[in-house]
Amino acid sequence: MIVYKSFYRVYLRRYFLYSAIQLLLMLLKKIVLSAIVLLLLQSAGISQTQKRSLRPADIYRQQSTGDTQISPDGKWVTYTLSTIDSAKDKRITDIWMMSWDGLETVQLTNSPDGESSPKWSPDGKYISFTASRSGGSSQVYLLNRLGGEAIKLTDVKGDLNDYAWSPDGKKLLLTIKDYEDTSGKKGNKPYVIDRYRFKQDVSGYQYDKRKTHLYLFDVAGKKTDTLTKGNYNESGVQWSPDGAAIAFVSNRTEDPDKNTNTDIFIIDAKTGAVARQLTTWKGSDGSPQWSPDGKNIAYLRSTSDANFIMYDQSILCVAPVSGGEPNLLSKVLDRPVSTPRWDKEGKSIAVLVTDDCVRYIAAYDLKSGKMNKLIGGNRSFNSLERHPNGSWITSMTNPQLPSEFYALENSNLRRLTKCRMILLPIFL
Repeated sequence: MIVYKSFYRVYLRRYFLYSAIQLLLMLLKKIVLSAIVLLLLQSAGISQTQKRSLRPADIYRQQSTGDTQISPDGKWVTYTLSTIDSAKDKRITDIWMMSWDGLETVQLTNSPDGESSPKWSPDGKYISFTASRSGGSSQVYLLNRLGGEAIKLTDVKGDLNDYAWSPDGKKLLLTIKDYEDTSGKKGNKPYVIDRYRFKQDVSGYQYDKRKTHLYLFDVAGKKTDTLTKGNYNESGVQWSPDGAAIAFVSNRTEDPDKNTNTDIFIIDAKTGAVARQLTTWKGSDGSPQWSPDGKNIAYLRSTSDANFIMYDQSILCVAPVSGGEPNLLSKVLDRPVSTPRWDKEGKSIAVLVTDDCVRYIAAYDLKSGKMNKLIGGNRSFNSLERHPNGSWITSMTNPQLPSEFYALENSNLRRLTKCRMILLPIFL
């Protein structure tokens, strides 16, 4: 009996010792495996985010954004996003939509032809854009914001340069370059150039004598009526808030090739109307913006009235629609301003101010003429549009970040897009 008990005690000790050793080995095995997995993950993470220099092929991965348009209810923002197809050596632009809080993003178009110039219909139900589909010329298309395929709205001849919705949504103001019928021409003929300005950057030799004019397009009836004509070009169009008149920019001197004397004109939005000249400055006037009450027009004019000045600093001006001397708000600033935009109440005008290597946002009070800097810093703001609630949407870039869209609310920035962040983990 005593021998049996001793044997049993020895057996138990060996059993527990063996079990303890097995448990310890299992724990050690798990620890070693976990350590190996962790090291592998860390090494993989390091290899993925390892910094390197910029390579020529990286340019194909860059995306660019532009042309923001805020919906009438202020809940959504459309913008264009351009990507590069390196195989086809072309840039494709699509239209995207994001919520004002920046939480939702939706791609609206995706075609090999590309789209541009997105605009909201005044009722907010549709998004229009321009596209040259199936080998045709650029036309306006209409897309229901709830989804579905876009429908072709216009079928204009000539080159469609721009368009704008009337405030009531019943008409489009089309800016079209004259149509040239080349169907009957045979072979290539020599270019005949008899203009004073015979050559220009980008466009080259100025043999094309076609002019750009304004047309009214009825959305329901799809009928196009001529608004302006003659040996002049019109651009920079803006509907008045009540839709009764249109402001535009044109050089109507005897020979526009010999000067840069563009002026702002106002014309009633009906066929047969005669344009009325608003500005008389011998330099250049442009970028007209109607005040919310339709009584004034903010615009930019050149510093000098000399012809072809190389380094101009645009001045912010305000002129009454009824006529009279303009108020030169930024004359003493000694810095160029751009992109004038009225505030919600029509009491001040926001602008982009270029100062050395930065560009900040400021606002001029209409009564006092004083300038108030809304936001600045070592960065550059490059666009500006007003939100229905009185805040702003802008694009901003700094030395560390490429340009993205931001909401500017009470002088505070809130980031909306991250379209150009794809390469930042590699280089920063």
